[in-house]
Amino acid sequence: MENISYDALEKIGYKGYLLPKDAPEKVLQFGEGNFLRAFVDRFFDMGNEATGWNGKVVMVQPISGAFGFADGINAQDDLYTVLVRGKENGNTVDESRVISACSRCLNPYREDDYRAMMEVAVSDSLEIIVSNTTEAGIAYDPSCKADDMPPASFPAKLAQVLHARWAAGKPGVIVLACELIDHNGEELLRIMNQYVSDWGWEDEFAQWMANDCTVCTTLVDTIVPGRIRDPKEAAAVAERLGYEDPFLAVREPFQMWGIQGDESLAEKLPFVKAGLPGVFVTPDVTPYKKRKVRILNGAHTAFVPGSWVAGFDIVRDCMHDETIRGFMNTMLYDEVIPTLAADLDVEDCKAFAAAVENRFDNPFIDHALLSICLNSTAKWRARDLPTLKDYVAETGNLPKCLATSLATLISFYTQELVSREGDGLHLRRSDGTEYTAQDDAFVLDFYAAHAGADDAQLVHDVLTNEQMWGEDLTQIAGLEEFVVSALAVVRAEGAKQAFANAQA
Repeated sequence: MENISYDALEKIGYKGYLLPKDAPEKVLQFGEGNFLRAFVDRFFDMGNEATGWNGKVVMVQPISGAFGFADGINAQDDLYTVLVRGKENGNTVDESRVISACSRCLNPYREDDYRAMMEVAVSDSLEIIVSNTTEAGIAYDPSCKADDMPPASFPAKLAQVLHARWAAGKPGVIVLACELIDHNGEELLRIMNQYVSDWGWEDEFAQWMANDCTVCTTLVDTIVPGRIRDPKEAAAVAERLGYEDPFLAVREPFQMWGIQGDESLAEKLPFVKAGLPGVFVTPDVTPYKKRKVRILNGAHTAFVPGSWVAGFDIVRDCMHDETIRGFMNTMLYDEVIPTLAADLDVEDCKAFAAAVENRFDNPFIDHALLSICLNSTAKWRARDLPTLKDYVAETGNLPKCLATSLATLISFYTQELVSREGDGLHLRRSDGTEYTAQDDAFVLDFYAAHAGADDAQLVHDVLTNEQMWGEDLTQIAGLEEFVVSALAVVRAEGAKQAFANAQA
């Protein structure tokens, strides 16, 4: 069976959409990983089909090494397959699409590819630059120089690209930063301006970046597990498709790409103009970040540690348990969503929460609870504590599900202690399974020191630990007494019973 290519698809009589190989290169993309290819480039591909935008994406490897990637995907005409697998509106989804939006992949750490990248920078067809260089990618590196070929950091590379474009007298471009940091576009522009200062570049160039380019903050949300790891399943998929594809990527159906900007920006982005679901331009992405953190991430952090203590191992199984699913939904609909009403449409939040339940019930992803439990203390502080405080402030009552989640979180760190060594706290849950809780060292040291402590004293010491929470949580009326009571239920009757009591 041949690898995917334009010729291979022609031989098998492929009838799906394919953008011609020689379409103009309108996008320069820093990053070539599964997320960008399965999410962003799929949007470009669908936008091309829907609007006739007719634009190709030039991928650029953002870090050195991995020379084989560019050569490998270029050898198959930069075609690849995206499998969308999961649940949507309660129905199982398993569909494929050949992505033909990419033209080539460049490794700028090779001299010829670096020069090719700079040629794209000054081309007449370039309109958009996209990036996802991981959370660490948008960072200032003082060692970068203006004449590096290329500089190490992504913002320095992009500064070089934009400076060359400005010097050539070409119009500005749209920059869409997709890294998962707050205010990603603003931070990227700030660091580029730092390089302008470091390198003694022209004030006129800085003004051109600010006025002629549109550097957007964006918020992305989808789960991309990547390749199929089971050889038998991979072979069955290849047989179904009619070709081999070593760069095939799997993703879930849910998608959201919020792009901060005005109405004129929406007209310039083909996937927005096409009205594709899940992508939108908004004056401010901040409320949507709040929605994601408090509903999606907050739900994970609230039910996962307690579910692990209750003997569950993966997220999907939790969604098949009435008590745990009911606990999550009661928390989301009765406690979380009401606190978001000032910033977001309540019905929109309910739709997002319903999508979260579908996402957690994905039959194609075995999402391990223990991996989600990493650094749960900081996660609960960032994702769940703000909602708890807002609920108390707005209603004068304690949200029982959120308060119970704090009790089950404490129970996760205080199962039978095996040892405290290295970067973990080694524990044993009631069914005899040993596990390692991983968190900041001070958190693990705290719980190791409190092993076997009286629960009332333990809860008091946890809630008054300002290093954990940034404040004294015993100042929240009724919280300490509730958590002590809920923790007693966990100890005597199990975490599931505590979850059940919170819904009563």
